Amino acid sequence: MRQMLGIVAVPAANTGLGLLMWSGMTTALLQLRPDGASTLHQLQLLGLLAGGSLLGAGLLMQRSARRAAPRWPRRVWLLATGTLAIALVLGVLLATGAWMTAGPALVAAGLLVLLAAFATVAAIASGFATPAAPAPWRQPLVLPVQLLFAMATGLALLYLLMDRLFVSGNDGRTMLATLTGLGACLAVCKLVYWRAVGRPPDAAVRRARFVVIALVAGAPLLAWLLALWGRAPGVVLLLGSALALLGAALLEHRLFLDEGNARDAGHES
Repeated sequence: MRQMLGIVAVPAANTGLGLLMWSGMTTALLQLRPDGASTLHQLQLLGLLAGGSLLGAGLLMQRSARRAAPRWPRRVWLLATGTLAIALVLGVLLATGAWMTAGPALVAAGLLVLLAAFATVAAIASGFATPAAPAPWRQPLVLPVQLLFAMATGLALLYLLMDRLFVSGNDGRTMLATLTGLGACLAVCKLVYWRAVGRPPDAAVRRARFVVIALVAGAPLLAWLLALWGRAPGVVLLLGSALALLGAALLEHRLFLDEGNARDAGHES
């Protein structure tokens, strides 16, 4: 059980942080369009609530996992707590209608949420790269991969919220195209990373790597093509893409942990 919590903790926290990044950024940008800001405040509130809940769940799972997962540095907990605090302030400002009277405060709070969430993802990723860590955890592409997963999964959830709150229309195609682009970047980074860490001898691991690439790049691409052809409802395609990205994040992190543990076992034997 603790091992499972250790696997889920990072993807859950990163997804929440990604959702907070997008919510903070869009809140700040919307203040540049006063006519459209008030119509989307409900979306930003839901994004902050969902992102904060996922981040909090990730923190609780990481604490419960204890020795079943690598410990997070103290700076991760400080940054995560600060991110939640700033997100709470931003949520209160939105809930009290501050977009009508305190636009600059919303811009500042939104940008702070974006920067704090970004820094927390970076701290989680760099926390694996201690001097005593196995080589796969110290690979330079670990940080870009973690950031891309946070951005992709967080954006997929934000798109789902947007589709439920507003009529997407042709915007659903744009959403899926954006997720396809992020998925393609993720696939390239993971392929380069896996080439650097070496080909695994186990065929099951190679199949799992293929599944990760198929989920991050193939699933959003297929959903986008189906949307262009009008073969399925937009919400079904967005939900399928979000589930595929979340599943890929979980499987990728399990492989990442196993790669480090296997390298340690190889050194010990």
